[in-house]
Amino acid sequence: MPFRRATPPILLRIKSEFMKIKFTLSFLAILPFLFNCCKEGNGSPANNESYTKINNYNVLIVPDLSNRINPDLHPKPIHDTVLINQMIDSIGSLLKVNNRQMNQLDVYKFDFINKGILNSGTANPENMEINFKIFENKLRDASEFKRKGLGQSVSRFKTEISKVYQYSLQHPAGSDIWNYFNETIKTSVINEPDKIDSIGKIVKSTKNIVVLLTDGYIESTNQASGYTFDQQSIQKIRNEFLKSQASDLEKFIISKPEYSIRKTTNNLKDLHVLILEMVDRSLDKNGAAKIQPTDFEIMKVIWTQWLKDSGASEVKIYPAFTKKTEAYLAVKKFMTEMK
Repeated sequence: MPFRRATPPILLRIKSEFMKIKFTLSFLAILPFLFNCCKEGNGSPANNESYTKINNYNVLIVPDLSNRINPDLHPKPIHDTVLINQMIDSIGSLLKVNNRQMNQLDVYKFDFINKGILNSGTANPENMEINFKIFENKLRDASEFKRKGLGQSVSRFKTEISKVYQYSLQHPAGSDIWNYFNETIKTSVINEPDKIDSIGKIVKSTKNIVVLLTDGYIESTNQASGYTFDQQSIQKIRNEFLKSQASDLEKFIISKPEYSIRKTTNNLKDLHVLILEMVDRSLDKNGAAKIQPTDFEIMKVIWTQWLKDSGASEVKIYPAFTKKTEAYLAVKKFMTEMK
């Protein structure tokens, strides 16, 4: 039997330390891979740049049905129903926003600030929603509906809108917009995680959009300070701004917390708010400002601050329109530019 010389202890220790170093280096080499795998398992793509991002939209059409809709009291260039009908007629076009071609999971829904209207039996809410989520992974059914069923659904939708406005004119009531954002809206938003198709490298997100038609005045059943915003509030802000001789209206308003609308307790995180048809009563019949700053400039700062403080991701505000297509185009632009 051949003689084997024993390995000296010092060489054994050196070999042991070498193996430890080799193992550590190997582990560090695969660590980024393990980290990326964990990220994908948690619902986030390993490399966002290599994934195509597609948005689906939950569009809530929300009109303020207070006496602002009475043309005898508050005439405006284009009636709400004309603007809303144009939006509904254009759903087929909105489905193609950002080059979307198929399997869109959009929802287009008429939402009520005052849901008491539904108790009257005036309108059927099922006819005031066009929901493409029911066609998820059913491309053939979705295509068939777009070709043959969408037009009929749009017609029913518009008929129900007419009923709602007729009822609201005959039964005037306030619109508690503050409470709508604080409570009522909760049942209408869609909260679901992004869907990731690792094979097709697609990330699908649902964006909640509120298209609010309002003159800009906030009524509330809570009459405490900070829950309402009326013409007197606007006049007070304007007078104090002019008296201060400040040059920046937005900075001046933000520096005065007593002007602010109380933020909602409901976090409006991930909510995108498009406000249409604010009426600027500081303009004359020719559209020229009778006084500066105008009502619209003041309302825009107050509303934006309120909704942003309440957590809204995005706020865009337009004054009253003069063409029936402008509301639809504003919605389309809002969707197109959304991140």
